[in-house]
Amino acid sequence: MRLQIAALTAVCLVSLCESPRPPIFAAQQNPVDGKVTRDGTSLYYKIVGSAGDYVLVLSGGPGEDIRSMQGVADELAKKYRCIMWEQRGTGRSKLPKYDPSTINLSAYLDDIEALRKHLQTDKFIVVGNSWGMILGLAYAGTYSSAVRAVVTIGSGPITYEYLGVFGDNQNTRLWPYELEVRDFWREPSREAANFDRAQFERLRAATSAYFYDRKKALQMAMELNPDHYNFRVPPAFLQAEEKYDIRPKLRSIGAPVLLLQGRQDLAGEANICEAHSLIRNSTLAFIDKCGHMPWLEQPEQTWKIVEDFLAQLAH
Repeated sequence: MRLQIAALTAVCLVSLCESPRPPIFAAQQNPVDGKVTRDGTSLYYKIVGSAGDYVLVLSGGPGEDIRSMQGVADELAKKYRCIMWEQRGTGRSKLPKYDPSTINLSAYLDDIEALRKHLQTDKFIVVGNSWGMILGLAYAGTYSSAVRAVVTIGSGPITYEYLGVFGDNQNTRLWPYELEVRDFWREPSREAANFDRAQFERLRAATSAYFYDRKKALQMAMELNPDHYNFRVPPAFLQAEEKYDIRPKLRSIGAPVLLLQGRQDLAGEANICEAHSLIRNSTLAFIDKCGHMPWLEQPEQTWKIVEDFLAQLAH
């Protein structure tokens, strides 16, 4: 079980730090701040952008701070109203406890539906990275009439088995000294002494596996902030969902879906190709020389593909 938890913890964590954001454009934004209260839990959000359709932005993890997606929101906010959603257990959306009763897929999905009703909008455009892809597609398959389109940028494993592939791919890409550091922080005594520190140091040691460009990976590793992740969330999720499988939900998606992935994404191509085969109205696109976060490594290609896809929705 320890290895299983470690694998899920590594799904998308490298994008923890704030993405580079255009200072002039970002300064012009006047975000709308709000919250949704569900079952006594306050779930927070900010809206960036003042016009256009609602775009729900979903960060990875689970448990990753929404600030990792700031660069995505800043770009899309030029045409849309981007909802920076602080998923349960992240940011200001604190929980009284972290166990299967509070961290489970149904709770995440119902949170989003409560947000949609709170904002009094018929449909969301959903944009997600890694765990955000899993959650966005699961929402589109559960509440199909509430989704206008889904855009995934960087893939999350759609089954527990593909999560294992993700972990295996990570292991093959790390250099010996990175594996040594990661294994150092895996020792039970260090994890018991400071769980959050051990998880963070393992994350930082594995950063290079998520990028094609190693220099960008090393820069990211230096900028990671332990405050941007709640490491109590992944173990609770795995305990609740065990060997999860969202493929049945993919078959129920009726909205158009863009599945965008770097060729060097740790998730592997079989994962996203199977998702493409199951989603009847999906478009599959790859970007060469690109890892788990396309908008950071290949921004020009990423936004060209995304903009062309979204432009079709108006026709």
